[in-house]
Amino acid sequence: MKGGQVAGLPMDVKTLLAMTPEDVAQAIIARRHELSEALPSIVRERRQELDHLNPMLEQALLERDKATAAVSTLKEERDSLQKQAKELRKKLTSLRETLIAEKRLKNPNPGWAKEKLATKLAEIEEKLETSALDLNSERKLLRQMRELTRSHEEWVAERIESDPGLKEYQDGWKQHHQLLKDADEAHGKLVGLAEISGEHHTKYAEHKEVHRDAQGQHNRAKSLLSTGDDIVSYWNHRITNGFDDLKDGTGDLMAASRMVAEGSPSSMPRRPPEENAGGEEE
Repeated sequence: MKGGQVAGLPMDVKTLLAMTPEDVAQAIIARRHELSEALPSIVRERRQELDHLNPMLEQALLERDKATAAVSTLKEERDSLQKQAKELRKKLTSLRETLIAEKRLKNPNPGWAKEKLATKLAEIEEKLETSALDLNSERKLLRQMRELTRSHEEWVAERIESDPGLKEYQDGWKQHHQLLKDADEAHGKLVGLAEISGEHHTKYAEHKEVHRDAQGQHNRAKSLLSTGDDIVSYWNHRITNGFDDLKDGTGDLMAASRMVAEGSPSSMPRRPPEENAGGEEE
């Protein structure tokens, strides 16, 4: 180190070492008087800054929480619709088996029969439930489910006139299709809102960081201001009564100096880094 500071003033090492304890104490007192004059305005400025930042932070938090709640609501709505569609599909699959057994469903349309509707839908649903997908990928799978059920709906509609008993089956698939459509719409809103929610979260985090810095500066300035008189009093006490151990609990400020004068290190020696216990192979 080529130099040091006392009372905020740069000094070379020789000048610093030439200072007496009284000189150092007087410099500290002088600096504290300077701070006592400057700190009240600094505290006021930081307080004004916080008064300006507080409503901004509160508004950012409100917007973030509102967006987060809306995202949560849409997720619950989407998941509920998908669950209803799944339960209805199980019933319709069972009904289809009954209709086939009663020979009321004949000559299945090769297009959707080949796809094995229930199996294909179950596969897509499993992907939705078990895979880590982004929002757009989830929406793509939901639309695949809708397209599969639409093909089956159209096939049943062509045959309902010949067997009115198929109306329950047809209405069930129409309801299933609507549930998936509603789930897709909720998911679409979710995709757009998730991005907005992320923007609100970033905005809140930025405001919070600025507020934290301002609050820290305000607290430090208040602390310095509140301790100024005690510090000045302490150093005046030292100037008057000395810097050795005064037996009043203020400590011995000259202990380190005496140790150096006696040949001890000027600071605590640092422990050398430990070598690899196993050594290095050559």
